[in-house]
Amino acid sequence: MAPSVIQQRRTHNNLLFQKLLNLRDSASPFTLILDTLEQSGGPLLREFVRRAKISKNKIIFISFSTLRKKVPFEVDSFINARGRPLGALRTEILSHLPSPPTSAQNASSTLAKYLLIIDTLYPLSSNHPQHLSPFLSSLLISSQISLLATYHTDIQLRNPPSVSSYTPSPLTTLIYLATAILTVSSLSQVLARKRARDKSQQEPVFGLQEGREGVIVGLRGRAKDEQGIVINMEIRRRSGRGVMESFVLLPPASTTSTSQTTKSSKLSFLSEFVLLDDHPLFSSPSPGGGSAPVGGGEDDMNTTFNLGLTEKQKRDRENVVLPYFDAQKDGGAAGPGDGGRILYDMGTEDREDFDDEEDEI
Repeated sequence: MAPSVIQQRRTHNNLLFQKLLNLRDSASPFTLILDTLEQSGGPLLREFVRRAKISKNKIIFISFSTLRKKVPFEVDSFINARGRPLGALRTEILSHLPSPPTSAQNASSTLAKYLLIIDTLYPLSSNHPQHLSPFLSSLLISSQISLLATYHTDIQLRNPPSVSSYTPSPLTTLIYLATAILTVSSLSQVLARKRARDKSQQEPVFGLQEGREGVIVGLRGRAKDEQGIVINMEIRRRSGRGVMESFVLLPPASTTSTSQTTKSSKLSFLSEFVLLDDHPLFSSPSPGGGSAPVGGGEDDMNTTFNLGLTEKQKRDRENVVLPYFDAQKDGGAAGPGDGGRILYDMGTEDREDFDDEEDEI
């Protein structure tokens, strides 16, 4: 039996996301990670690094706010970009990258691949918004280079007075430039919003959106089965068509203890991912939710009224004969050729309301 269209789409999106994580065949020259205080993009970034190390790609870390000793993985080159002019920074970055390959080198499949990682785009977006596009584009000098950058969406930018009001925001520019956009969110918070939707309740808000004094980060679920992050993927194909899908990135299974875990051992376990719709907690109906069957019992739905039908109401519904039912049998009461007409017998009450003059009009 041939797979359905939905199964084909889900399989295709799974393979596309795996191809993106593995940096295969230049799946995305510029991947943008959008995160917040509620959910950091660190777990997703570390998953990119794990797979890049397995493929023996060279990793170049461009730091605007991260100290070298605070980098949670080993890198081949560390570039301190804090407070440096863009021209000097670009020159140093290009010195760690190979020169553009020739036609003969393009035919070879043994070229090394490079992963450029920018820890945060806030300094560039805030101090050099007009140079954001040419600076990032100038780093992609070869098809063997993949750029991975993080943008914190809940940090307000400083608006320089020299920038025109008609100039698009830095986030709009980044979204336009990126060939893949990965928006991360907390799995426990996504499940909390789904439970509220199933009960037709208002979705909860967390952190800064709560508008409460002193609240910066919302409460997070500590259940073992709610560990993981939700990734909303949007990939722009060369044809211009976008592919969108939501995944759950599960934490990697580690067999070593926390005290004995080193940087290299942390990178030896790959994370698994599943479609959000396939996650057991997301696909299963929540208790008291609106996805429970109607009339299945008093405890199925927390409502003040009963949506089910009694046996007498079911029998009465089956015995109701609508006026057009007889017209659909054997071509109708008037014989063949008149099927589909509505049979209606005017009652006494209807004759009192009937007016011949209105009928002529």
